[in-house]
Amino acid sequence: MRHRYSFDKSSQHLGIEVVEAEEGRVVMAMDVQESMLNGHHILHGGYLFTLGDTCFAFVCESMGAPSVSRQAEITYIAPGGAGARLVATGIERTRFGRNNIVDISIHDQDGQHLAEMRVFGVLVPKK
Repeated sequence: MRHRYSFDKSSQHLGIEVVEAEEGRVVMAMDVQESMLNGHHILHGGYLFTLGDTCFAFVCESMGAPSVSRQAEITYIAPGGAGARLVATGIERTRFGRNNIVDISIHDQDGQHLAEMRVFGVLVPKK
């Protein structure tokens, strides 16, 4: 997994880091910067989505089966704010054929529930 992170320039640029990792479950975190706020002075939803999608990829990597998103759905529950530390917990729910489903919950450092995400992935064929 550290090997994947070393090539993930997007995660590095956004400050997304791996907090915990075990087979089928990964916890990642990201600090909200001022530049991530939208015109309402709250976290732009695209950053929540990016954190969730990144967590999905690392969950798949933890299973030894790199995958890409085929379909993803996010439900925004509460807004994130400047200076918040976002924590995403991803768990693989099932795998069928070359497909899988991963659920991601995103909270802030105080436990405020910000978003739920479900990603349907497809395994990347080995070269």
